[in-house]
Amino acid sequence: DLITTSHYTICSSFPLPCPAGCRKTVKRGDMKHHLATCEEELVACKYSQIGCDSVIKRKDLNKHLQDEKDGHLEKALVTVSGISMALSRSCSREPFEPPFRHWLCSKSSCYPLPPLIIKMDNFDIMKKQNKIWFSAPFYSYFGGYKMCL
Repeated sequence: DLITTSHYTICSSFPLPCPAGCRKTVKRGDMKHHLATCEEELVACKYSQIGCDSVIKRKDLNKHLQDEKDGHLEKALVTVSGISMALSRSCSREPFEPPFRHWLCSKSSCYPLPPLIIKMDNFDIMKKQNKIWFSAPFYSYFGGYKMCL
């Protein structure tokens, strides 16, 4: 009888009632998948990252989102405002304007914004042949260094 009892506690085919309360009987091995879609399962509001603490049944989530859209919008506004203020404090200096910006931007080797992605054609072949080669010159950023690789 001990063997039978221990088997029932680990058997993936053993039927169990849904713990969320939907009154369905689900195999133990399928429970995780069932709970991911069960309408009675409690889920956090998708706006929890901006401060909505509601935990509701999955079946009521759309109603919650509809009923609380103004509250969610207010929380989003507060969050965005906070981020904006933090950014403005950290970027309080005037942005650097390079003296020859127009000239730099008119050059074909000028890249508008870092990060740069530079592809070196035939890298493996050149490395195996131990050859030296250089890229076309480019600027690291507006007013930055002119360099070759």
